[in-house]
Amino acid sequence: MNLYVMRHGLAAESSPSGRDRDRPLTPEGILGVEQIGKTLRSQHAPSLVRIVASTYVRAHHTAELMAGVLGATALPIETFSELEPDESPPLLLLGELAAMQSDALLVGHHPMVIALLRMLVRDVSELPLGLHPGMLVGVTRPSEPNMSTQIGGSFRVTTVLRPGR
Repeated sequence: MNLYVMRHGLAAESSPSGRDRDRPLTPEGILGVEQIGKTLRSQHAPSLVRIVASTYVRAHHTAELMAGVLGATALPIETFSELEPDESPPLLLLGELAAMQSDALLVGHHPMVIALLRMLVRDVSELPLGLHPGMLVGVTRPSEPNMSTQIGGSFRVTTVLRPGR
């Protein structure tokens, strides 16, 4: 199982509605997300079976762009309020994703995505110091019997992708 955890792409400072949740991606953010998707496709060719994102516009748009680049447009993008900023890592959702034993993409926000990765990864020194907009961290875990119920500390980092690099 490969889980790709991504922070949404670079977003505008404000939205026409004035609400944080409605901030769109900037043109630079869109290009950065597309670049990450192309790099991920060429290096790992993931076979996504599930794409989940927060309910915020910038996260959903990031997930849509990634689905397009990765050839996964037939998959619905599932939205979860548990993936919004300042939420605790969504343990129930993580359990579902881990039980699938298939590749999945999760798009969320700072600081939740960092807390989630710190919980999943056994050796936190493998993690980047920060997760800037548009960054993606791929994690995997051994497919051993009885691993479907264990989440915390059972993953290792396989990929760290940054826009513009």
